Amino acid sequence: MIDDILESIFELLLELVPNAVWKVLLSVVGIVVTVVGATKITESTRIGAALIVIGIFLFVGSIVSLYR
Repeated sequence: MIDDILESIFELLLELVPNAVWKVLLSVVGIVVTVVGATKITESTRIGAALIVIGIFLFVGSIVSLYR
């Protein structure tokens, strides 16, 4: 029951927000994750490096898909 409600809310949200907005939002999230990874790299190189790689993939992927 709750799964169906959450699924319908999620689908409604995806339909209302255009794809360009999602791509810009993902690029901003990618930048934020990269900055957090850069600050965390002094404490833990593995976590910091993983966050930097994830952030770069989010940012570059959303920018590339915007220009397609």
